[in-house]
Amino acid sequence: MTQPDAPLRILFVVPSLHGGGAEFVARTWMGWLVERGHSVAVVTTSAKATDTYLPDGVVHYQIATARGHVGKSRALIAIFGGFKPDVAVSLQAHANLVLLTAAALSPKSRRPPVIISERNLVSLGLADSDLPHKVKIGFARRMYGRADHVIAISHPVAGELVSGFGVSGERCTVVANPATAKVAGMDPVVRVPGTAGGLQLVLAARLVAQKRPELAIHAAAELNRRGIPTEVISFGGGPLLDSVTAEAERLGVSFDDKGWVEDWFSHFKPNSVVLLPSLREGFGNVLVEAAAAGVPSVAVSGALGVADAIVPGITGELALGPTAEQLADAVERASAIDVTGIDAWLDRFSVGSSGRDLETVLQMVAADGPR
Repeated sequence: MTQPDAPLRILFVVPSLHGGGAEFVARTWMGWLVERGHSVAVVTTSAKATDTYLPDGVVHYQIATARGHVGKSRALIAIFGGFKPDVAVSLQAHANLVLLTAAALSPKSRRPPVIISERNLVSLGLADSDLPHKVKIGFARRMYGRADHVIAISHPVAGELVSGFGVSGERCTVVANPATAKVAGMDPVVRVPGTAGGLQLVLAARLVAQKRPELAIHAAAELNRRGIPTEVISFGGGPLLDSVTAEAERLGVSFDDKGWVEDWFSHFKPNSVVLLPSLREGFGNVLVEAAAAGVPSVAVSGALGVADAIVPGITGELALGPTAEQLADAVERASAIDVTGIDAWLDRFSVGSSGRDLETVLQMVAADGPR
C-alpha cells in the first residue's frame, strides 16, 4: 500500500467503540488510516467499556467523566492541545455537537479544522421523539452549518443536511460506508431463484419501532395466502420481540428469532430474501452485506437512505409502500433476481474505496485549515 506524501494527525470523536453501525465504520476507518501511515487518536464520550475494540495503533482518550456537554467540550479542547491534530472528525449527533462546541470555544489558531459525519435521517422521526432528542436536534440545526466540512452516509442524508441543517452543498460530501468489510472473502450463497421452494424472509434488524419488524410478519402472511410457503427468521433481538412473536402466532407465520448474530449473513438458505421494512434508514449496511453474499433484498422506498444500498432489479427491489401486498409484491420480484455481476458496484463499499474517499476529504480539509 502506497503511503501518503504527508501523513496526517487525525482525531476521531465517537460515543463509543462498539454498539452500532457508526462505531463499526469509525473503527474500520481508523484501522485503515493507521495502515496508511497516519497518526490516529480517538476520543470516546460515553463511559461504555469498549476498549477491547480499539484498533491497533490508535491512541484512546476518554472524556465520559467530564461534567455535561460543555465539560466534555472543554476536555476535548485539552486533547486538541496535547495530540495537536491536523483535522478532527466526529460521527453521530452527540459527538458532532461536542466537537463543534469545542471548536466554537477555541481560538481559530488553536483548533483543528473539524468534520462532522451524520449517519441518520433525523427529521422523519422527530415528531415522535422525546424532548431531550428534540432539543439535541434543534441544537444540531444551529451548529452543523459551522463545521468546516460535513460527511454524509448517503445522498438522502446529504439532502437533509443541506436543506434542513444549514450545511453548504459545497462543503458536504457523501462517503460510502465500508459495508463489505464483514463479508470480504465470503463465498456467495448458492441460491435457487424464485418461489417454487418457498421463501425465507430474513429480518436483519433490531426489533424496534423504527424498523417496523411486524411488517415482515404481515408480508409473510400475504405470501402464505398466495400459496408461497414463507417463514421469517430474525437476527436482531430487541424490545418488540414479544409483540412480533404474538403477531406471528396470530397470523400463523413461522417466526424464529436468533437474537444478535454478528455474522448473520452466514446463515442464509437457498431461498432467502432479506427484508428491511424500516420507516427510515440513513443507509442500510445489511442490504449491501446481503448483496455481497449473493442474496437479494427488499426495502421500502420511503425509507430514503436505502436507495443508496439497493440497485433495483440488480441487487433487490424497493417496495412502493409498506402494505403487506406491496411488500409481498417486491419480495416476489426480488426472489427471482440472480445477484451476480455486481463487483464494480460492491467495490464502492469496500474498505479501500471508502477509506480512500475519506482520506481525500481529510487531506483537503486539513490543507484548507479552519474556516
